[in-house]
Amino acid sequence: LLEEFGVTPTIGWQIDPFGHSATQAALLSAEAGFNGLFFARIDEQDKTKRKADKTLEMIWRASESLGAAAQVFTGAFWGGYGPPDHFCWDIHCNDDPVM
Repeated sequence: LLEEFGVTPTIGWQIDPFGHSATQAALLSAEAGFNGLFFARIDEQDKTKRKADKTLEMIWRASESLGAAAQVFTGAFWGGYGPPDHFCWDIHCNDDPVM
């Protein structure tokens, strides 16, 4: 993306991950430079608890020993397995583009 468009992304959206590891948080934050990560797939019991506790957004700390360099702001989507409201640009959606 840097070579083609001159930008480096700092936020990621994992559409279909199968599990999350501490290594992933470390790689995306300290190595890739992300400061935000969002995903839709999360264990249903964990999601239910996080919804009730209002903790679907969190600071994902990869390791205490790595400190703040290996942490990333993370959020699990509230509604499920698809784009957030007003961010569906598929041919079957009617959302206006974001400018």
